[in-house]
Amino acid sequence: MSACSDTTLKMKLTRGFVIPFAMMFAALSGCGGSDSGPGIDMIPVSGSVTMDGKPLVGAMVEFHPTGGTKGNGAFGLTDEAGKFTLTDFHSNPGCPPGEYGVTFSKLTQPDGSPIPPDSPQGGVGMKEQIPPAYNLFKPHSIVQAATVKSPESTFEFQLDSKFKPPQSFYQE
Repeated sequence: MSACSDTTLKMKLTRGFVIPFAMMFAALSGCGGSDSGPGIDMIPVSGSVTMDGKPLVGAMVEFHPTGGTKGNGAFGLTDEAGKFTLTDFHSNPGCPPGEYGVTFSKLTQPDGSPIPPDSPQGGVGMKEQIPPAYNLFKPHSIVQAATVKSPESTFEFQLDSKFKPPQSFYQE
């Protein structure tokens, strides 16, 4: 493969992952505590996500700070084995120590196939493949929680595609 076509492929793949999540990142950029930047300790965080016992591939994992946790949280994308590593919204590796609500999102085309890397923004329909209880952050009703502690934290999240939260989850 030529260097030119290899670069074009990388650009298409990058654009394919960035476009579906760009709006989500923009919405989250103002969430969480007001403290951010070099003064906050960053703890290495990694883990795995399964749904119905199988690795969840290509899912966004987001840690949302709760209580007095400083910073804006962190995110990661699961790989082919369902494994992830977190970075903050400034591309710093890790996550500040503290308490978090954890959400998961996997956007696909309506038929469940991946969104093509070269598709224009909004050019294909998108469908969330993860039940709402796992992809909506509700501080009053956290379905998945995590405590990030020094020197490093590792998590295993097991999701159930048929999970239905209590009715109170949907109340404000």
